[in-house]
Amino acid sequence: MNTRTSTSSRTGKVAGVDRAKAPARRKRNRAGRPTADELERRKVKVMQVATDMFVSRGYAGTTLLDIAKQAGVATRTLYQHFGDKEAIFREVIFARDNAAIEKPSVEDGDDLVSALTKAARYSLEVSLRTRSIELMRLMIAESARFPDLMSKVTNTIFTRFKANVAAVFRELCDRGLIPQGDHDQSAELFVDLMLGNSTVMIYFGWRSARPTEEDVAVKVDLFIAGRFGTAALAATPAKKAKPKVVPSPAAAPASAIKSPVRKPRKTA
Repeated sequence: MNTRTSTSSRTGKVAGVDRAKAPARRKRNRAGRPTADELERRKVKVMQVATDMFVSRGYAGTTLLDIAKQAGVATRTLYQHFGDKEAIFREVIFARDNAAIEKPSVEDGDDLVSALTKAARYSLEVSLRTRSIELMRLMIAESARFPDLMSKVTNTIFTRFKANVAAVFRELCDRGLIPQGDHDQSAELFVDLMLGNSTVMIYFGWRSARPTEEDVAVKVDLFIAGRFGTAALAATPAKKAKPKVVPSPAAAPASAIKSPVRKPRKTA
């Protein structure tokens, strides 16, 4: 009887201890779960790793296991938060322009040339930053595999991009620097001129040299004169203040300088 009581007491005690510890274990499990911030950091890491792998290896050469190992997460985590490889690839392509680049704007003191020069630099920075070139080349390489995706992404990106440039023309109009007109069309013409064929050639790897500041200045002047007339270009304060440079005659090389020919003296 005593033995049973003792055993029962011990059993009850042990059971009581187990029951008392059980909530603590559950509490530790809850505390061990990643926070919202930690989950966000993991997602950012996965996207960085996936982007690098798709760019360097292509779609076919990249696996979920490779992404998971490099990102330091379990494969099931990828399925839970992203889906399969195609879903991750689509996420990478749609997130191609997430890098923060300040939109162009017209500030106090800007004239027509300076405002459009900033818009031109913005256009080139968005289109020709290293990651943009890498992802555009990836899109070109995988366009046969995902034709609808590439078409949708490209149209979305350039529609938003041109809308940012069109906002500059509307602001210039509000400030009285350009006349009323079709500002969306102006933005499209402006972007086409600034980027031109050289951007496409860079995407395909046929050219590496990027437009220079001198190229930008020439194109900005050309656009203003063609779209708004030479009077609008001449009215720019910077153009008014620009001194006229008169080229000086080039110095002749020493070898080209002829010494005077002396006639021989006549002797009696």
